[in-house]
Amino acid sequence: MVRERRKTEKVEEKQEVVDQEEKVKPRQRSVSRRNMQSLVIGLVGAALTLGAYSQTYVDPGKSLGAGLFVLFFGLLVSEGFISL
Repeated sequence: MVRERRKTEKVEEKQEVVDQEEKVKPRQRSVSRRNMQSLVIGLVGAALTLGAYSQTYVDPGKSLGAGLFVLFFGLLVSEGFISL
């Protein structure tokens, strides 16, 4: 009886560990997704900011302002203040 009880306790402990690991996985994925979104937003903002001097369609001051705004938006997304 004692051996059977120990076996069932070990099986239950293993099941609890597996359940805890499954609960942690979705959270890690969401953080990774948010970081990727922030990276893409940041790259777009950097491209707008750096491209301000090489393009002639928009005034460089406006292009710099738009790029910095997009970079700031990416920062807010990465910090979790804004969710997409």
